[in-house]
Amino acid sequence: MEELLSIPPALIVAAAALIVPFASRRVAHGVSVLSLLAVVAWALLVPDGVGPTYTFMGLEIVTVAVDDFSRLMAIIFGGFGAAAVGWAYFADTDNRHLLWGLAYVAPSLWTVMVGDWLGLVVGWEVMAIASTVFVWLSGGTAVRAGYRYALAHGIGGSLLLAGVVLYLFAADPSATALHFDGTGIGGVPIPVAGTTVSLAAVLAGVGIGVNTAMIGLHSWLPDTYPQPHVATSVFLCCYTTKTAVYAAYRAFPDGNAVLAFVGAAMAIYGAGFALAQKDMRRLLSYHIQSQVGIMLAGIGVGSALGIAGAFAHLFNHILYKGLLFMAAGILILQLKENRLDNFGAIGTSAPIALVVFLVGAMSISGVPGFNGFISKGMVMDAADYDFPSNVVIFGDFSIDILFWMIVVGSMGTFASFIKFGYYAFLDGEPIETTDANLGHAVISGAVAAACVVFGVYYQALVPYLPMAGGLELEPYSLSHLFKAGYLAAGGIAIFVLGRPIIDRLHGGFDVDQIYDPTTFYGTRAVSGSLGAVYNRVDDLVVGTGWRLVGAIHDPNTAIRGAIPDQWTEAYDRRYESTPGKTGGKLGIGLTIYVAAGILTITLAIALFI
Repeated sequence: MEELLSIPPALIVAAAALIVPFASRRVAHGVSVLSLLAVVAWALLVPDGVGPTYTFMGLEIVTVAVDDFSRLMAIIFGGFGAAAVGWAYFADTDNRHLLWGLAYVAPSLWTVMVGDWLGLVVGWEVMAIASTVFVWLSGGTAVRAGYRYALAHGIGGSLLLAGVVLYLFAADPSATALHFDGTGIGGVPIPVAGTTVSLAAVLAGVGIGVNTAMIGLHSWLPDTYPQPHVATSVFLCCYTTKTAVYAAYRAFPDGNAVLAFVGAAMAIYGAGFALAQKDMRRLLSYHIQSQVGIMLAGIGVGSALGIAGAFAHLFNHILYKGLLFMAAGILILQLKENRLDNFGAIGTSAPIALVVFLVGAMSISGVPGFNGFISKGMVMDAADYDFPSNVVIFGDFSIDILFWMIVVGSMGTFASFIKFGYYAFLDGEPIETTDANLGHAVISGAVAAACVVFGVYYQALVPYLPMAGGLELEPYSLSHLFKAGYLAAGGIAIFVLGRPIIDRLHGGFDVDQIYDPTTFYGTRAVSGSLGAVYNRVDDLVVGTGWRLVGAIHDPNTAIRGAIPDQWTEAYDRRYESTPGKTGGKLGIGLTIYVAAGILTITLAIALFI
């Protein structure tokens, strides 16, 4: 099967996208589903290795590089992509929506399958452009959110590119300098606070951090994902942030303590802000930040268990988060409402939506028997046993800070989905609504079944996890079940005791309430200042030009107006004694040449400065 290495899976999806504009809606969606399932088959069959390379600006781009990490990404990107396309079809989206959905999936696949930083950056930027247009297609409030989304990803991509360029300058000059070699992003070390850091690693880390929605760089996520069509949100929840998690591993393959603690802080921050939300998709968006934080914590730990757990959580997260966006989408399509406080208790009038939600909620909360329980437990074990540098001693007492940060974030997650379920299905006056259509029921049911299968028969995923060889997993031991129990107890306590406060929260105060007006008014001020400078220069150039024309037409008047008053009498005597000449030392002809020269210089300044 080595010949499969010559076929970048992104091209399979791109080929389907080329058919979409010319096919009927049914054929276009059918071909797209088959292309994404073909990516899954390709990933299962292709051996480890590299495919064709192409040289660009003296650097090799490795179009296909298959290892345990990229293989897992291709499997889940292709598999969930097929489900998302099918779900979109039954949400009555058109071929234009499908085209840009595939245009978003294809560069995501390219980004995780290439074998070098240059190829990754190219896919990263194309993915940002395609996803922005994908958001804009929905119109309305999605357009403005899409602009902010584009700005954030433009900045993040630029920082990543800058980091890669600095890394290249510090590396040995060769065509393979940017190939993935297992060492991550290095560069020239700079002494900082008693240690050394690489500026290339810092820039790349922050650039990647934008796409992972690190705290302070995250406002694009809850701002954008609730705005477009619900089918668009199902796509969006899968690719951008998880591609960034993959890139974070490539940048820091040996772990990084800062990354671990930033990830754990994200788990708490995202879960906390999710509790404050009434908009269903905004709540789910904050939980993307929270769950991605757990993945980054596992990568930051750097042990085999931590990295395997992080990628298991990535795989499982795509399933249960996609399922939760499907559940929210079903409710929004039927109720025409986004906010949990704008409708009454659905109860059992929509049993399919209820079951889909419950499976997704129990999976993300880490309830035993569901996939999130397995992968979250792996990361928590890695934080507990493989990360001794976070232990703080108080006399004879020590505490594993990283582990307990993840515990707090997980309790917040449990509380958030109690809140979601309570407000959607139990709170308020009972209402009647229609349930999911048959297509949504089948597709959502299949994803829900996968969440259960990988929770019960977790051994099915282990062979595809990177660095999982030799790990002895016992997720259903008494200690792990006990952990799940106190996570649930903590989550229930947070919701019950905090409900009077939670009821009054309508989103909270996040950084976007600072960023958005600052960006808007700051951009307007800069553009206004530039406009004023332009107008001033334009007036100066035009005025100078007209004065030159006047000087050429009537040089005598121009000269008399320019010279000091005490010279005027002498000038007039000379002018009267020499008819046809100016009263200066220059004749008219030479004056014209001088004026023409000045005009030329003025035009040059206006055009080139």
